[in-house]
Amino acid sequence: MAVTNLLSIQQNMIRYGMAIYVTLGIIARLYVGHCLGQCMRYIVVFACIDRYIITRVNVHIRSLSSVQMAMKIVYIIIVVYFIISIHIPILMDIRGGVCGMFDLYKLIYAIYQITLAGILPPLLMIIFSALTIRSLQYRHGTQRRAKQRDRYLLRMVIAEVMVNVFTSVPYSANLVYGAAIYYVVGESSARLEIETFITFITQFLIYLIAVAPFYLFILTAKPFRNEFINLLFKFWNRYIVRHVRIIPLNE
Repeated sequence: MAVTNLLSIQQNMIRYGMAIYVTLGIIARLYVGHCLGQCMRYIVVFACIDRYIITRVNVHIRSLSSVQMAMKIVYIIIVVYFIISIHIPILMDIRGGVCGMFDLYKLIYAIYQITLAGILPPLLMIIFSALTIRSLQYRHGTQRRAKQRDRYLLRMVIAEVMVNVFTSVPYSANLVYGAAIYYVVGESSARLEIETFITFITQFLIYLIAVAPFYLFILTAKPFRNEFINLLFKFWNRYIVRHVRIIPLNE
């Protein structure tokens, strides 16, 4: 009898330990994934700010644009956002085998997401991109070749802003919608399936922020496309092609 009770206690401890392990794993994955995605978004925002700084006439302002400063900004963004997002592993919960946001935290997270991901990054990108274009137009004046480069830059800026808006706004809006109908009961199965599908699509769009700008730049900007092709040729000639030296044999 004692052995049976001991085995039962051990099995319960194993189940409880595995449940804690799985819970921590899911929350950590969501927390780290969220932080990295947001860091990527704000790194793009600071790239727009850096682009504006480098077009300024003032030498002291232009000196802020450097590789060392960029690395410091990246490290600061990562640290700050991991601190800002600490509420995710603290306030997330598992109910009915589902890990997510519940009750009031669902609304708080929706407001947090739509503010810091859906509104602020696109707004900052639009502001500093417009300032960059204005600064370039002021500096180049009637220089025809420079104005052509500015048009390519304008296309890249528009593509960048569109990607940010297209990937962040639907997800944030879906979070607000989910928080608004959280206490609604009696939804039909068809409506639940549609809402689940929309949630999946909006979550999938979030991951495009890391790859979509590259393809849009390739399609819209000829200088970027030529630079990328030249980079591929340099890599091919340096690391792929083997230069064979033919040495004549002495008879």
